[in-house]
Amino acid sequence: MGGVVLFRLGQSLPLPGVDPAVLRRVVDRTLPGDQLRGLVDLVTGGGLYRLALLPFGVLLVFLARPLVLVLTRLHPRLAALRPEQLDGSRAGMRLLEGRTTLALGLLGGLALGLAADTGRLLPGAAAGDGVLRLHGALAVAVITGCTAAGAMAVLRLARWMSRRGFGDGVSVLLFAQVLAVLPGQLWAVERESGPGSYALVLAAALLALLATTALVIAGRQGERRLPVQYARRMIGARSGGGETRYLPLVLSRRGFIPAVTAALLLAPFPLPRLPYLALLFALAAAGARLAVRAGRSAATDAEELKRTGAFVPGIRAGRQTAEYLAYLRGRLAVVEMLGTGLVAVLPTLALTAVGAADGYGFSGASLLVAAGTALGAVGPLMRDVQQAAVLRRYAT
Repeated sequence: MGGVVLFRLGQSLPLPGVDPAVLRRVVDRTLPGDQLRGLVDLVTGGGLYRLALLPFGVLLVFLARPLVLVLTRLHPRLAALRPEQLDGSRAGMRLLEGRTTLALGLLGGLALGLAADTGRLLPGAAAGDGVLRLHGALAVAVITGCTAAGAMAVLRLARWMSRRGFGDGVSVLLFAQVLAVLPGQLWAVERESGPGSYALVLAAALLALLATTALVIAGRQGERRLPVQYARRMIGARSGGGETRYLPLVLSRRGFIPAVTAALLLAPFPLPRLPYLALLFALAAAGARLAVRAGRSAATDAEELKRTGAFVPGIRAGRQTAEYLAYLRGRLAVVEMLGTGLVAVLPTLALTAVGAADGYGFSGASLLVAAGTALGAVGPLMRDVQQAAVLRRYAT
């Protein structure tokens, strides 16, 4: 809890050289409460347009993780830092994650400093509005340095929370900043449209959150248990193998990630409702398909199956078994694609049904981000709590 309080304090205090009173007046005058601003506030915890000490919140640390995975796959020297290449040690990956976070902080801070100094951070604002007490290269340098230092501080705070608390620190901080912004966006509906519309919009938003979360949880827990038999072979003076095991083919492991990515990619483009929904469904389904193809499993590797002597009863070991498993995974991938597309469009459909798809500071993409962060934070947290309870029970 203390880590979350420190994190939110950093998202509330202004950067050095920023006049918060002038900034508040400029924001109220120039920024409409549109959906794009609401989405930006959601993923940054409201710190970006306030030019806070942590303007990007935990977003840079969150983006550094997939970027590190991509780098270790593309660069042979960086691939040597992966845990399986270092006897399970994560020291190399932690170092690379830290340097990637620092690089993102410097780039993000430089862009933010240039935009703020030239008056281009807010639409309709000007460089002479008095938001910054510093000007020129000094203002850009201060904002860049503070943003990079803030990103590293968030990384250390998230790691400390992961070690000392429950769940993943990055997911908990991301959920905290979403939880700090979304209720205010929903409450703004009551001021703009009255209690009747507010009740309908709130009901539609809650139903969309519950439905999408239930679909994702069902996809993660749903599996097909395929019987796989291992050939009997001699191991020294003893015979081994011959047993039958069940291979769980999980329906979906990616959850909200393809749906949220598709919604964020389309957020800056004002599209008509029907083309937007069709393109959102197609992008989310394509993202799920790419994620399935990028994943490699030893269960579909013919050489691995041949080495272990594993085969599906009624099908020859080796290439035939690998082809059959790949065929089953392909069928499951089609179901995952359709389910991911449905998860992506369901919040927007729910808001459209009550006439809340336009004119408010939140959107279907905002609900997807909220549901994804909630599941990412609460799921590991509950698992850690259950494990701690089991260990305490055995200790007594």
